[in-house]
Amino acid sequence: SAPAGDYDRIGAAAIQVDDAEAAEDEDEAKLRRAEGSTGWAGASVVATDIPRTTVTVTRTERIKDSKDVATRLKAANLPAVMYEDGKIVMKDGSGSSGDRLRMRGIPVRWTNAGSGVLRHPNSMAVAADSSHNILAGLTITPSGLAVDLGGSGGRTGSDLRITFNTAGRIVDGTSNAYDLALKFGKPAASPTGNAEHYWTAALMPTDAQVTAHEALLKEGTRTLSIGTYYLRLSNHAGVDTNLEDPDDPVASARDDVNSYLSYAAYGLFDFVPRSGGVDDDRALSGRIFPFHVGYDAFKDATDMKVTDVADADKITEGKFKGRTVAQELVATEATPYTLTPPAGSTNAVLLRGDVELTATISGTAATNKISGKIMNLESWDTKGYWENYARITGTVTLSEGDIAADGSFNGVVADPDGSANVFAAGAYRGSFYGPLSGLEAAGAYLINYDPAGSIERSIVGGFGAALVREDGSWGHVVQAGGN
Repeated sequence: SAPAGDYDRIGAAAIQVDDAEAAEDEDEAKLRRAEGSTGWAGASVVATDIPRTTVTVTRTERIKDSKDVATRLKAANLPAVMYEDGKIVMKDGSGSSGDRLRMRGIPVRWTNAGSGVLRHPNSMAVAADSSHNILAGLTITPSGLAVDLGGSGGRTGSDLRITFNTAGRIVDGTSNAYDLALKFGKPAASPTGNAEHYWTAALMPTDAQVTAHEALLKEGTRTLSIGTYYLRLSNHAGVDTNLEDPDDPVASARDDVNSYLSYAAYGLFDFVPRSGGVDDDRALSGRIFPFHVGYDAFKDATDMKVTDVADADKITEGKFKGRTVAQELVATEATPYTLTPPAGSTNAVLLRGDVELTATISGTAATNKISGKIMNLESWDTKGYWENYARITGTVTLSEGDIAADGSFNGVVADPDGSANVFAAGAYRGSFYGPLSGLEAAGAYLINYDPAGSIERSIVGGFGAALVREDGSWGHVVQAGGN
């Protein structure tokens, strides 16, 4: 402001105000453009309220009589997307490239009847259309997350069924089946404080489903959900806490350095059905799906294979560091793997830990191997804190496995150390993502996966890790308080 009557100063002040307002408008436009380009995937996870939402769903009926129905979700609709310069799944300060990425992993089905059995694909080297597999693709958008979901095998979950009773269960992945296009909004922070993006959403029934199953889906005049989705998605690869002062947690956090994946992500995608109210509870099956996604580093094609890596660029026993999220599933009936609901929900025993991998990638197929370990497992106490996981006090060894020409890998999970015979051996598999200079690995694992065994507990999980550089850093490094 300027003194009354001082017209020169009044004029100068008015010009300054106009300049300031113009600059403010310009800055606001830049911020809006930046928010639109980075979206939620370009920002660090922060503590927020944990909303429970209803997913927006489009259902497309799969048709039994034709194998070439144009509208049916097929493996061919979800091809691998190769890494190209600038492609990003998630990265702090940068927007996702927005491609639909195949959700790879180990889909596991459970039922809520006493005779129900946990099911999974027949082999850990499962083909795209194995009997208990599903098809799923994930797209990150500025406004949220889109997931395309379809059943390529039988009995893949009641969220994909048109009717729920015994006669209407999926037989071949096409009869009595829907493909779903799910649209989730922006994520919240994890209710456990883990470094992950989190969604929980109720799946509402169609009018026809409500009419057919009123005992299950009606409570007075209120329509109930078929079940609930729980989705956890992370690109966190670990933290170096540096100096720690137990008397000053604020100062301790100030020098923390977090590492993140850029070209891959991993997580858990569960569907927990509503229980009871139909002719056969086995029709109400849920699904536990540890998964990984990303931009493929390799392809089984000329000049794109793992064995096409030049000698000058080969990686010899390269170290990868990362993180895992997992769940312990508890069998409570005499039948192996019969689970008590809601085994796939937030009431399950949630786990997290560190992952280290060692891999050789070269022009010689016979030497292209991978191995590793899962360490420092913690379990979530429902009282509100993470604690050492009591059932496995040592490491979980990922025994040496093969790396295929397309960059996929698989191997055996050894009987975990310190598990007191609670668990037995399992298996893991995954893929390499991103550029060779900043290679990332992500995958899924299942411990105790043999349905013929008399097993009381299983663990399923997803993981992601980044190649450690010569300076000891790995992934996209974010310093506390700024990059």
